Amino acid sequence: MKKYNVLLLTVFSWIFCSCDSYLDPKPDQSLLVPRTLEDVQYLLDNNVVFNFQGFIPLLAADEFNLTEEAFIGASVTEQGAYTWSEELFPTGASTDWNYPYEAVFYSNVALDALVKYTGEKDIKYYELEGAALFYRSMAYYQLLHTFAPPYQLEGGNEQLLGIVLRDDPDINLPSERATLEESYARVIQDLETALNLLPDYVEYKTRPNKAAAASLLARVQLSVFDYAEAARSAEVALDFYTERMDFNDIDSSTSIPFPLFNAETIYYIQLQSTSVMFSQLFTVDNGLIESYDSADLRFQYYFQTNADGNHRLTGHHTGSSTYFGGLTVGENLLIASESNLRLGDESKAKSFLKELLSLRYEDDSYSEILDLEGEELLARILLERRKELVGRGTRWTDLRRLNQEDKWAKSIQRDVGGEIYQLTPMSPAYVFPIPDQEILRSGIEQNQR
Repeated sequence: MKKYNVLLLTVFSWIFCSCDSYLDPKPDQSLLVPRTLEDVQYLLDNNVVFNFQGFIPLLAADEFNLTEEAFIGASVTEQGAYTWSEELFPTGASTDWNYPYEAVFYSNVALDALVKYTGEKDIKYYELEGAALFYRSMAYYQLLHTFAPPYQLEGGNEQLLGIVLRDDPDINLPSERATLEESYARVIQDLETALNLLPDYVEYKTRPNKAAAASLLARVQLSVFDYAEAARSAEVALDFYTERMDFNDIDSSTSIPFPLFNAETIYYIQLQSTSVMFSQLFTVDNGLIESYDSADLRFQYYFQTNADGNHRLTGHHTGSSTYFGGLTVGENLLIASESNLRLGDESKAKSFLKELLSLRYEDDSYSEILDLEGEELLARILLERRKELVGRGTRWTDLRRLNQEDKWAKSIQRDVGGEIYQLTPMSPAYVFPIPDQEILRSGIEQNQR
């Protein structure tokens, strides 16, 4: 226990002393390198490092609106994310950049410790390797959909800049951005390895298992338009994880419809919290609200109505007011449905959609939806995706992906006190600038906007 306390003390000291930049000088790594498998597990159980994701994609997407009053009271970073500004990091630093790279660093410390481990390489050893690869992949994916351009449907991803990929905990190594193709390939490769190494079951949903790896793999594969592999991965996840949450069974009188670590949750992550996210003036887009019909139980359990008739998102799979960003059954059902339809298997697509709707609608009130075909069915699946995953931080990635198809492309407009901000489908503002402190200290190339 004493060794564990020393390890965590050094780890947390590093967190609080290095929030400016991932490439800041670090303490002597020998002070925090775990020596035993137990040490590695303790390191990877650091929920502060591994079970959070950034808030910028949530504020930048089209799910929520800010009143002028709320906008004025928001931080510069919140305002900048909401209006897609180039000037959103007044201190030159960003937690949306630093926190994922902290997770990368800790993952690499764990992987390096496993390489140097001289004991028996038993099942626990390989499960820890899989967990470290999963955590690193999750961090890379978060960075990619905020600080790198969208993966291009028409190709050319070898010519686009991705992110800095780190395989080594040595922070003195030079930094260079990989290509977008290399970046996504690394994430997919590591997740495929993790899927083979991770256990079927884990005691805590803050730890990854096979279903979590397959779920994240499906999410990434969907974002690179690999529908065949996305469908396969989502189906694998649903086979490994057999729990389901039927909204028909929720007690309608409860104040917490979604307790922490509920049956819907495959892997738990929460979003970094900002003041504006908890404001009553941070309301759900009215067009999205109107898409929930009277038989859709999500409306009842997701939202609360303000006195002015606008709606706030209050139903989160965190058991609290904190926003949830983890991996769920519903997301996998939607990935499997969309991907199979795009592959031409309408029957299979409807099967997965039916399973989701049966868990979210009263009785069989959704039956007419299943009569849709072709493009109308795809439009409905995409709508159900918006309705199911509202407030998870996934919509930003969907916009970046779907904007590359003319029929689904969408412009977003904000009106803040009469000043109009617009984001067109293929705008370079779909990529946020890398924080200035990182550019100055590492010399990596800045995003062009």
